[in-house]
Amino acid sequence: MATNTLNGVNLTKISQVSLDVLTTEGVPLSAFTTDFSDDALPKGETITTRFATVPSTQDFDSSKATSNSATTARSVTLDDYRGVSIGFKDTEITYSPVQLADLFVRPAISALCDYVINAALTNVTNANGFTDVQTTAAGAFDADVVADLAEGLSTRKVPKGNRTLLIKPTYMAALAKDNQVTAASDGPAGVDPIRNHALPRIHGFNVLEYNGTIPANSENMEGLACGQQGLIIAARQVVEPPSNTWYGNVENITDPSTGLPIQIREYYDGTELRYEFSILFGTAVGIADYVTRIASA
Repeated sequence: MATNTLNGVNLTKISQVSLDVLTTEGVPLSAFTTDFSDDALPKGETITTRFATVPSTQDFDSSKATSNSATTARSVTLDDYRGVSIGFKDTEITYSPVQLADLFVRPAISALCDYVINAALTNVTNANGFTDVQTTAAGAFDADVVADLAEGLSTRKVPKGNRTLLIKPTYMAALAKDNQVTAASDGPAGVDPIRNHALPRIHGFNVLEYNGTIPANSENMEGLACGQQGLIIAARQVVEPPSNTWYGNVENITDPSTGLPIQIREYYDGTELRYEFSILFGTAVGIADYVTRIASA
């Protein structure tokens, strides 16, 4: 049976509208992954996609013989059924002046989204083919380093559209302090680095600050510079329980920050009012050349 730490909400009348919590800020997964969620059919636990290798040219004056075409398959197994379960006793609900379920919704969804992002980034290792690394300490991360990252991706023929920097707050802070960045910002958007701690596109990158878990992967990873096809993620909405066997409520939502499908179940088990937040997903390596790891050492 769950025992919740309510931190005094039974003693103080707190307006739930004004109450805020410390949560991880989600980032749009589409920024650094290729999402095949729409291709996830109602059945089956594996989704396979393919990308073509670059063909070689030939002298058509001499021959127009067809060349061998090759593709590389990438399969994503929906093998991670992750959830958060919270239970409130009758007395907790009776004594509390706030809607406890609403109070815990945001942290629960935040925890799920952070787990999925962490799972995707765990793939980014040297052993998985992500061999390109930019080693820069947080304090030295500036626009010149970003230019080097852009050069590396262009050299590897990564498309310039939809490039993203996903970095920790320490790296974001260093970039926001760079005089080149602030001096290059003209017009109303120019105040964003100071007013909103938000950065415009830099050397073709959308800059995303992530305060969640970026795994070091035993390789000192602090972030990544990438195109969309570097990682693959697939998620499927969890099937709803049959209506004639279920005595609770079910709500399917899509998290607006990450785009992940999450299911919320509410039911009373005779002792507690239970809330379950769940997601079914899988991740895989995409095109490793589309990613440069940013490492601190």
